[in-house]
Amino acid sequence: MLVAHLISQLEQLLPNKDSRFAIAFSGGGDSTALVHALKNHPQRGPVFIVDHALRSGSHTEASAAKTFAEICGYETKVLTWDNNVPKTGLQEKARRARYGLMGDECRRAAIGYLLTAHSLDDQAETLLMRYDKHTDWRGAAGMSGLTYAPVWPELAEVNICRPLLGVTRQALRDYNMFHNLHWAEDPSNQNRDYSRIRARDYLKTHSALKSDLIETAHELSNGVSWECENLLAELKTAQFGLGGEIVFQSMPSVALLGLGLRSVGGGGASIPSSRLRALHKKLKLGEVGAITLLGAQAVKDKEALIVSRDPVAVRGRSDSGLKPRAISMPLTAEAQIWDGRFMVSSTTEGYQVRANFGLDVPRSQRLKKCLAALHRSVRPISPVIIREGMAYAYDEIECAEVISLVKPRLEAALLGKQC
Repeated sequence: MLVAHLISQLEQLLPNKDSRFAIAFSGGGDSTALVHALKNHPQRGPVFIVDHALRSGSHTEASAAKTFAEICGYETKVLTWDNNVPKTGLQEKARRARYGLMGDECRRAAIGYLLTAHSLDDQAETLLMRYDKHTDWRGAAGMSGLTYAPVWPELAEVNICRPLLGVTRQALRDYNMFHNLHWAEDPSNQNRDYSRIRARDYLKTHSALKSDLIETAHELSNGVSWECENLLAELKTAQFGLGGEIVFQSMPSVALLGLGLRSVGGGGASIPSSRLRALHKKLKLGEVGAITLLGAQAVKDKEALIVSRDPVAVRGRSDSGLKPRAISMPLTAEAQIWDGRFMVSSTTEGYQVRANFGLDVPRSQRLKKCLAALHRSVRPISPVIIREGMAYAYDEIECAEVISLVKPRLEAALLGKQC
């Protein structure tokens, strides 16, 4: 029954039968069922196991998980987090590291889909935690079955696929026991210092609340889909520029402005809705000509609104301790993410990418022409290519490739893919 459910879900979630997927495998009960149930799926790719190396025994557990996946017939790779045991925010830092390692592997293998074993119980726990943080109605719609790069930029160009959101944790354990499968229990699942564990314990004795959370999320997800259809229509008049900017011909809605700022800012943090609404109102009423928020800026130019990277965030600022973000990066044959906004690579050594501000080398004629065509607010943060004491426009160097991630990130968000 689980196998048939997964086949049906993947037919709905993946765009076509040529789309390969990788699986994130922890060795726990949920992912053990996922790996075993998909062992004969024709689109299966590698299995990735992350050893966070945060406690003794983690290497042994990762090795056991690798053995199990290989017995199931998967190409398997153990990825180790080289950490210094962070003192604060351990779970979030470990999560980002985990997805960063797997995101790198997916991009290397040209795999656009990473399956996780999030279950119906995980959905309910996530919803309860979001309510506890006073989420808006979009957050209350819960996790989506398919989400483009929910951890940014670690998962750029990778979709997280959650085919088990409609399956309970107990059903997955029952599957394992029926097939005589063994799994590991993470000791952190007993640690009530973590909000997810507290939410899990609470829902164990409030089954009616769990049902209400899931039912409400389902209804609200329909609202998210409806909103995104309207935002996609609104986006059609916008233009995407070479500097990673978005030019709206008129004032966008609050929701579209927020998604635009998030896409061009190069980071993954969410924008507080109350602050966003207040800034949108000031822009619309003409009380301010520009705003900055989470590494992005919006500048009014007559009737248009130019949304781009915040130059101050790129340059850094000594008086506030803000370090420069868009520093020089050597281009390699392997694609890398620069400033959270561009995918960059080069088949020839000796090239670097950096932001245009503060250049102490001559600019090519092509670069001068490209910069002149940009709005003045965008010029400092536009990427340029440096080679042997000369700065070039990135579209004039044949061996270098610089691809903006802004448009695909925004369009994916507007296809209704919640985090």
